[in-house]
Amino acid sequence: MKTTLVFLLACLAFVGHASESDSLQRPAVKGKIVLSGYLTAMKSGRIYIYESFGRNVSKLDSTVIANGQFVFPEREYELGIYMVGLNENNICPVILNPTEPIVELQFGTAKLEMSMTAKTSRENEGWSRYMQQEPILLKAIKDARVAGAKSPDKKAEYDATVVAKEKELLALQNKLIVEYAGTQFAKLLKWKQEPNKTDINKYFDNVDFGDVSIIRSKVLSDRIENFMRSFSKGTESGFYSCISVVVEKAKVNDAVLDFALNQMLVGFYESNMETVCMYIIDNFINGDACGDADLSNVVKSTAESIQRISVGHTPPNIVMQGSNGESIDLMAMAAKKKYTLVLFWSSFCEHCKGEAPEVKACYDAWSKKGFEILGVSIDRSPDAWKAAITERGFTFPNVCGMKDFQSPVAKDYRITRTPAFFLLNTKGEIVLKPKSIREVQQYLAKNLK
Repeated sequence: MKTTLVFLLACLAFVGHASESDSLQRPAVKGKIVLSGYLTAMKSGRIYIYESFGRNVSKLDSTVIANGQFVFPEREYELGIYMVGLNENNICPVILNPTEPIVELQFGTAKLEMSMTAKTSRENEGWSRYMQQEPILLKAIKDARVAGAKSPDKKAEYDATVVAKEKELLALQNKLIVEYAGTQFAKLLKWKQEPNKTDINKYFDNVDFGDVSIIRSKVLSDRIENFMRSFSKGTESGFYSCISVVVEKAKVNDAVLDFALNQMLVGFYESNMETVCMYIIDNFINGDACGDADLSNVVKSTAESIQRISVGHTPPNIVMQGSNGESIDLMAMAAKKKYTLVLFWSSFCEHCKGEAPEVKACYDAWSKKGFEILGVSIDRSPDAWKAAITERGFTFPNVCGMKDFQSPVAKDYRITRTPAFFLLNTKGEIVLKPKSIREVQQYLAKNLK
């Protein structure tokens, strides 16, 4: 979808332009750090450190745990938040700042995030104090909002609780900002705050988009999400205006701009807002609205992968071995049928199990009229996968990635939940991305005579 020049100019006029001083690119702060620690609840095994970019983490290094102690070899780190963990489900955010070349941590329980203390790091001393209180306050705020929505007669009472807890959280932040003045931790707390939460033009005034360390935290992702929720009014034009504001602010640093575009792309795609994704891709990644910004291959790859699995495009081919040992080629299969449904599912997904009878009924009703299904399981266990095929009566071709959501085929199709559906025509193009098998049945009833 191409946006008209008039609309783009209106958006740019709305947000204004970056000043000459704002256009300076500030490089990341880097330095060598030795990270070590002690785990009370675990005497042996391995511990990992993960890079953190917004809400995404990727494994960076690992080391052994001996008698509860671990030491990561000295290496260069960029200033920001990293994750230390026993696995991706048990991780603890830590701040690594080159001004602290030696960081020693201690974990008092098997649940790392709730039990971290710091021995030689002022950054993580403050961070651990804050992280032990923030989740409690945020949960209280969320619970009060939910309760207020469910009980209109007590909404005023719950709203007062929300206000009180928000003030308590702000007071905690301000107290620690003063105590830990000059640290990255204090800077992150300032960026978390929303002093201009009702003014679209001033909302980001307390955020330094030129400081690339902001992308090694969830702060900017959270602020962008709150900004969209507060000012878009849930309309496409509202989202376009908000996106333009974020882009114009982030232009001061290519790395921050790159990060913001990637986070917005992924966020809108996972919210089933494909039209908004196409707006970002057409205007800010493939278009010239970002000027001479040097965008990375990461955001370009994200844009390309989203575009390929959008309606009207040809998705990645699936060439795998089927459940009966046969060779499966999705595009060859689609070429022989009028419509082919790619169904992502798993044996452990209750929603998939609930829709299974309708999936079978749909296949039985239309398979002799030019319709095919390719089931793509994300199971890890071949036995569980094959047992579920038999139990659910799936007689259509099936393949399995064997690596949950981390399998290459799941990543190619950006699968984050199951079931997921992609309906292809005989050319292998996506014609429908339904939310349920009922939508497939309705489409076939209308188009497959």
